[in-house]
Amino acid sequence: MKQPLLWITGIFFSLTASASLAQTGPPEPGSVGHRVTEKSFPSVFQAWNPIDMPSWPQDSLEERLKAAAKHDLIWEEPVSQLGYGVKLVLGAVWDHKHGGLATGFTAESQQQAIANRAAMLKMNPDMAFLLEVRWRDAPGSFLPEDSPFWKRHPNGTRVEGWLGGPEPYFMLDYENEAFRANVSRQCRIALDSGVYDGIMLDWNGRLDLIKRVRTEIGQDGLIIVNIHDDVKDGEEYKDLINGSFMECNPNGPGAPKASFYTSWDDLRDGLIFFEEHFQNPQINCLEVWGSRDDLRRMRAATTLGLTHSNGYLLYADPNPLKTPDHLHNWYDFWNVDLGRPLNDCVRKKMPKNRVAERSFEGGVVVYNHFGNEKAVFSFDTPHKRLSDGKISKQFEMQDADGDIFLPATLKE
Repeated sequence: MKQPLLWITGIFFSLTASASLAQTGPPEPGSVGHRVTEKSFPSVFQAWNPIDMPSWPQDSLEERLKAAAKHDLIWEEPVSQLGYGVKLVLGAVWDHKHGGLATGFTAESQQQAIANRAAMLKMNPDMAFLLEVRWRDAPGSFLPEDSPFWKRHPNGTRVEGWLGGPEPYFMLDYENEAFRANVSRQCRIALDSGVYDGIMLDWNGRLDLIKRVRTEIGQDGLIIVNIHDDVKDGEEYKDLINGSFMECNPNGPGAPKASFYTSWDDLRDGLIFFEEHFQNPQINCLEVWGSRDDLRRMRAATTLGLTHSNGYLLYADPNPLKTPDHLHNWYDFWNVDLGRPLNDCVRKKMPKNRVAERSFEGGVVVYNHFGNEKAVFSFDTPHKRLSDGKISKQFEMQDADGDIFLPATLKE
C-alpha cells in the first residue's frame, strides 16, 4: 500500500527508491537468493542459541523447531554447542570423533537435519541456514593433540584460545596452508549436504582463508564473517562475503559494561557501508546487547536495522553473562508484519534534527539516532504507535529510540 508521507519538525521529506533494490534477474522461487531478498520484515536471526523464555519451551524437537522458525536466518556449530549440552535445531553432526577431521556428517544426523530444515521452511519459507566452520580456535577435542593443525608455542605446547568454552580451547594454525584447505573442504561438505545455504566464520576472518572458502563453495553459497562494524575489514572482504555478523555493544542509554564496545555512530556507518558494498544476496546481521527489559534499546536496535538495511537483527544478552551467549527474548514488537519495503534503506548520516524513516507495505519505521534532538513529526493521516498503541497524527520521540507506526483511524 502507499504510505502517507512523513513530516519532520515541519520539514517535508521522502525517501526515493534506489536502483539497488532492482534485481538483474529474479531469483528462482525457493532458492536461497529468493528467500533472502523477498523476505518480509522485521527479520530476526538466531546466532547459535535460541529464544530463552518460558512461553517458548525448548524441551522437544517440535518446540525447538517452532521457536527457531520465528527467525529468518540461523546458524549452528555442532562441536562447541554440543559441548555445552545445547540441543541443536538442524542437528547435523560431524562423522568423526575429532570434528576437524570429519569427511561428512553422520548419515542419521544429516537425514534428520534435512527433515528439520524442511519442517522449518514449511513454517517460515523465508529461512536461510548456515554452518559455523571453525578456523581460529576450537575445543581441544576438535583435533588430536598431536595434530599439525594446532598453533603451538616454541616449546611445542598448544596456544590457548577462547577462555569461555565448555572445555579448554586452543588456537588453530590458520597460517598453515593444509589447514586452510581443510577448512574450505568442510565448507564444501556443508553446502553439499543439502542442509546448509552457507557458511559462518566467527571472529574477524582472514583474507586468504575467505578467498579459499569462496572459491570452494562458489558464488551461490552465502558467507558471513564476524567483523562487527569494522569498515576496514569490510573494505577488505567486500568482493567475497555476503554479510557481517555485527556483534556489537553500542554506547548510550542501557549500554552494558561488556566487550565489543562501540558507538551508535560506528554501528550505523558500518551498516551503511556493508549494505552498499557486500555481495548479493546480502545477509548483514545486526546484533545489539542489552538488558532484556530495556525496550528502548531493543527498539533502537530494531529500527536502526529496519531503516538502514535489508538484513537481519537481534537484541540479545551481553556475552559476559554466565549463560550461553546470544540467548534472547522474543518481543511482541517483532510480531508486526511490515511486509516488503517500499523504498530503499537509508544510505547516509541524517542531520541531528532529522529522524530516519522508511516505508513498508504494512507501516512506517522511524529511528532517532543517539545524540539527536528530540523529534516531533507528523503524518497526514492517523497512525498507531506500535510500542504503546497511541493513535494520532503527531508524535514525539527521544534520541536512541525508534518505533513502528501502523495506519489507523481515530475511531480505533
